[in-house]
Amino acid sequence: MKVHLTRDSVAMGDDAFAPHEDTRDLPAEMSLCEAVASVVGSGYLAHIAGGEATWVATSAGTSIAVVAQQWTEPRLIGPGGLSLASLAGDDGAVRWHFRYLVQRDPVAVYEELRAASAT
Repeated sequence: MKVHLTRDSVAMGDDAFAPHEDTRDLPAEMSLCEAVASVVGSGYLAHIAGGEATWVATSAGTSIAVVAQQWTEPRLIGPGGLSLASLAGDDGAVRWHFRYLVQRDPVAVYEELRAASAT
């Protein structure tokens, strides 16, 4: 399954490559958490000095996971049992954008997004 990626820039020098487009081919049956972890583990997201970057993965404008440079795995916002295929658009592809939240506290970001998704 095609997963089209974009991400925010982390610094002016990084802007030259914005929006940092990439495409991955991942198994449709892969869990959402495994798929996000696969992208993160591949080095797609920029690492910052200090080691505490916070990112929010979005799909179709909806926040799906919080990723922190200092965490070993992403934290999903919604239900954990979703497969990658559940996020596919009409064309069968998945599109994710990673928003860079600088060094915001990832736990606070996660809690805010979880609370917002529950309402």
